[in-house]
Amino acid sequence: MDSQETDTLLRRNLFDWDDLQIFHAVATTGSMSAAATALGCQQSTISKRMRQLESRLGSQLIERHAGGIMLTPAGENAFDYVLTMQRSAHQLETQIAGRDRAMEGEVTLRAPDGLSSFWLARHVPEFQRTHPAIDLKLLGDHSAAIGENASSLAVTFVPEKTMDTQAELLATLHYMPVASREFIETYGAPRSLVDVMNLRFATLEQYDRSLSLWGEKAEAADTLIKYSFRTDLSSVLFEVVRHGGGIAMAPTYLAALYADELVVLDYDFHQDIRVWLKYMPGSRGIGRIKCVGDWITDIFNRRNNPWFREEFCHPREFCGIDVIRPQP
Repeated sequence: MDSQETDTLLRRNLFDWDDLQIFHAVATTGSMSAAATALGCQQSTISKRMRQLESRLGSQLIERHAGGIMLTPAGENAFDYVLTMQRSAHQLETQIAGRDRAMEGEVTLRAPDGLSSFWLARHVPEFQRTHPAIDLKLLGDHSAAIGENASSLAVTFVPEKTMDTQAELLATLHYMPVASREFIETYGAPRSLVDVMNLRFATLEQYDRSLSLWGEKAEAADTLIKYSFRTDLSSVLFEVVRHGGGIAMAPTYLAALYADELVVLDYDFHQDIRVWLKYMPGSRGIGRIKCVGDWITDIFNRRNNPWFREEFCHPREFCGIDVIRPQP
């Protein structure tokens, strides 16, 4: 296969830059294991992705020997092409670096609706005052990030990573059963778990049930509870609970924000979910995007916001919310 044929195949068939990065690492390190170490992944991943790349191109790029790997003629041509792509990318970055460092322009952020409504939104005005030239677009996480709606970074419960995508642990949400004061005044404070089970409950239906956010203990409780209201929107669920619609699991940061309206039902049952900040490929080095990322990291600061710490911090430790405990 000559250089022109290789070039045509690469242009026609390659859709994933990760595959080219893996091929580059294999070619430069000389072995699958060294490439895996350099990229921080499993050797099996390297082998699988190389097979996929060769299958897509319809040509063998490397030959395996006891001492490592050697490039085939097609592999040599492909490697030259990959080096050209890297040089072009570097030149592009250099030419527009000044513009990308500027703290101006649009930044698209995706986040779950509950965190968007009750935590991010209250901090947006201060961000706007500090960075008036950055146009922040805050989108929900229901729809796919494509086209104009592709995000530069995301607050997410799912720490998916590729070699181009960076995900950082942002916070841990701790969930406890809560109800409104109005609900307790109307139906009375439950004295035991039996009393609790006889009250109205509301729940969140996950967007993807395969992403089980609750453990076996919660699933067991679900078999005993009869839910009177279901929704797939965290913001709707909380507003229903807040206005007397029932009991629901809610993140403890809401106890701090609505201590005068809510009551915590402390039956020694709580769950936690980790929250991640994910940068999309190539976005971390852009000034305005890094600025938004730094802002998000700051407002989720676990030192100043104990409800976001990895270890469970009971609401009574950071706010004056009423806590109902079962009576003996």
